[in-house]
Amino acid sequence: MKIYILEDDTDQSELYTLWLDNYECKVFDKARDLIKEIPFNVPDVLLIDWNLPKVGGLDVLHWLKGSRYDKIPVIFLTSRNTEDDIVTALTDGADDYMVKPVSEGILKARISAVTRRLVDTENKDLQSDPYTFNKKANVVSYDGVNVSLTNKEFELALYFFYNEGALISRDQLLESIWVKSSDINTRTVDTHISRLRKKLLLNGTYGWKLVSIYHQGYKLINQNQT
Repeated sequence: MKIYILEDDTDQSELYTLWLDNYECKVFDKARDLIKEIPFNVPDVLLIDWNLPKVGGLDVLHWLKGSRYDKIPVIFLTSRNTEDDIVTALTDGADDYMVKPVSEGILKARISAVTRRLVDTENKDLQSDPYTFNKKANVVSYDGVNVSLTNKEFELALYFFYNEGALISRDQLLESIWVKSSDINTRTVDTHISRLRKKLLLNGTYGWKLVSIYHQGYKLINQNQT
């Protein structure tokens, strides 16, 4: 599980990563850096401080809830302890709220709790008209017809639809889909992209276009929203 930590206090962030050493943790001390990273590498959980310079934790929460990443669980870890602060964060979409200092055991328990709530959501179909992704069966369909995709093609298609509009490099695809296996190279990515484009008609036929960006990577564009 991948956890992003937004915390500008180095002592605090180092403590959290020590406690959560069984997880893949990445620390950000600036909100803008976190916001830039998410479209390219979506975390499973966000731990965010409220009091940050320039762009604060509540601003990050508002950005998330207004984006396609609104299902990422958010836990506030903050020194702000008034009832109004807690109510504001939870009302605005935070999944949990912990007042510093926090304990290792309770933090781990809260992370487990918010991820359990997502199990049903993660298993639900992804609908991006006219495409339906059945994540339990690894099947995608459009116009009521199932399309035969390999497991990697299905993972690749999901990755693009979850990151619609984002420029995704070949290295990012290798890291996310193939986990940079030693026997995989960028030509493999290009081949899978070509097959996916043909099988799902991602050429503008249904308003979706998977385009190549020279020397940079690929981007899935929803032309119905442009």
